Amino acid sequence: MAVSVRLEQLEKRFGRGAREVVAVRDLSIDIGEREFFTFVGPSGCGKTTTLRMIAGLETPTAGRIWFGDTEITALPPQKRDIAMVFQDVALFPYMTVRQNIGYPLRIAGLPRARIDEKVERVAATLGLSDKLAMKPGQLSGGQQQRVAIGRAIIKEPKVLLMDEPLSALDARLRVEMRTEILRLHREISATIIYVTHDQVEAMTMSTRVAVMDQGQALQIDPPRTIFRHPADMTVATFIGTPAMNIVSAAVVASGAGVAIELLGRQL
Repeated sequence: MAVSVRLEQLEKRFGRGAREVVAVRDLSIDIGEREFFTFVGPSGCGKTTTLRMIAGLETPTAGRIWFGDTEITALPPQKRDIAMVFQDVALFPYMTVRQNIGYPLRIAGLPRARIDEKVERVAATLGLSDKLAMKPGQLSGGQQQRVAIGRAIIKEPKVLLMDEPLSALDARLRVEMRTEILRLHREISATIIYVTHDQVEAMTMSTRVAVMDQGQALQIDPPRTIFRHPADMTVATFIGTPAMNIVSAAVVASGAGVAIELLGRQL
């Protein structure tokens, strides 16, 4: 069953003294149950660090993380009921697709028959039913990423975290996998939190987007709102292809009111 995720004044610092780096600062976000929420921004903006704190792979310097009404800030990753898909698929090369997808259930000690049943259901959902006997090296990049997603969702996590899972794929496969992930989101009961630097992925897949820069969320809104009503110049120039044009202007007194002085004219 999906849960809401709440970040309260989250902060992460690395290093000390003059070498201290603030990766995430004063980040507060409410993510709804079964929402497809995306962090987008340039490299080094803090999006992956935020995801890793939600996963329990990084410990916040300050702030708290909640899943529903339960604070999980200090819980280890294995007790958070999450799954994570990385940019590097990290499949076991010597295992078959069936064994890779079923690995989390085998570690959990489920009976073989139950594992096979769930693996076959997940494989059917991801279009991998005819690939179960193959090894990862026999699959295309997109198929390998599907196996990694299958391994993540087979335990039916409450929160599915995805860290730039499509960045290593070519353009055609990225389009195909975006469609697959959206279809998967409709079929599984999980909150998806997604990280990408690709604004096309963020704007076409998400229910809401957080545009990140220098460790802060500059704007958190549905994609259409961000596109039409950017909160500041950084968001305006980051979102959109080609980028939005920015022209300097000034507000000046004009008679009984004010006007915009632009390119030598007053409006």
